Amino acid sequence: MSTPMERKEKRDSHYEPRKFPKGFLWGAATSSYQVEGGNRHADWWHWEHLGEKISDNTKSGEGVDHYNLYKQDFDIAQNHLHNNAHRLSVEWSRCEPEEGVWDDRAFDHYRKVLMDLKSRDMKVMLTIHHFTNPQWLFEQNGWEKRSVVKKFLRFVDKVAEELGEYVDFWCTINEPMVYMLQGYIFVEWPPQKKSKFKALKVILNMARAHKGAYKILHKWGRQRGRKVMVGIANNVSSFATYRKHSFTDSILAAVIDRATNHIFYTLTGKRTHDYLGLNYYFHFRMRSASAFIRTAFGKPVDEIGEATFESSDIGWELFPHGIFDVCMDFASYKKPIYITENGLATSNDDKRIRVIVGYLLQLYYAIESGADVRGYFHWSLLDNFE
Repeated sequence: MSTPMERKEKRDSHYEPRKFPKGFLWGAATSSYQVEGGNRHADWWHWEHLGEKISDNTKSGEGVDHYNLYKQDFDIAQNHLHNNAHRLSVEWSRCEPEEGVWDDRAFDHYRKVLMDLKSRDMKVMLTIHHFTNPQWLFEQNGWEKRSVVKKFLRFVDKVAEELGEYVDFWCTINEPMVYMLQGYIFVEWPPQKKSKFKALKVILNMARAHKGAYKILHKWGRQRGRKVMVGIANNVSSFATYRKHSFTDSILAAVIDRATNHIFYTLTGKRTHDYLGLNYYFHFRMRSASAFIRTAFGKPVDEIGEATFESSDIGWELFPHGIFDVCMDFASYKKPIYITENGLATSNDDKRIRVIVGYLLQLYYAIESGADVRGYFHWSLLDNFE
């Protein structure tokens, strides 16, 4: 992995003009639950209202009302940001508020949203599952049960039938590893069940669901003579050693990289991904706490993630060079790469501009170095429920 010192010459020319490849996609991303407002049939909605689940008792509520203001919001994307692409999601709980009952009004709404994007000549990346589930599925233990795969694939088939003609890129699942870790290992998100066994079942079911969705979407495309591009949005982190010349730190960084960044591709197989969607936010310095690495997700291994350089308002280290590292790492897959999320939480717009320019500069260098990066989606188009 390269270091800031090894690429000092790149830091020194931050603001020299650079041209990205012709046809490069510039966009922003949103998730339905985090911006639409009023998703009362979602598991997160019910969880928020249990009380004491969120430290300041914040609730998503009506959010920024993107459900009603999407045209106004897309005006910003088109006329102010000059985007030529947009990533968004459909809310499963809106489309299927009761098991087996489709809400035609929801599909009509999403059809209008996608048609509006296409009228602006914007490429559409549609995410089918972005963290939230229908409450009825939550009550059935959600992704812990093998039966969820069939239910999700039924939804995928319906979405393709109703909305497929407006979609350029399909993102089956957003950050499956994050969903599993937050719900079953760190227990910060619903369903808050601390269980490695259930976590394993969840990630295996998500892998089965992705593989099934890939087949459904490609069958849909073949039947209509349409090319489809199917992938996921994978949360990836850059890893470095805490101690520069430590052999055990180096081994640890490599092991954690494979166990987090690459595991879902191992479970699903590279052939079920037409592109690689990478969400990049995190950089970690890894330190082994003993001479021998005995475990990857607990003591005696320390995950060193404190912000020793510049950080965002929520304490995440801002490490633009990491986006170069992950792109070069995933270039070995020989698949098109899209940065499906990247950004920072800050109230300082000058800082935001400077940091984003830093990320984009490193993305440019990755392309120059041979990574097939074809698009960048900033997170997020709008202030959202985080």
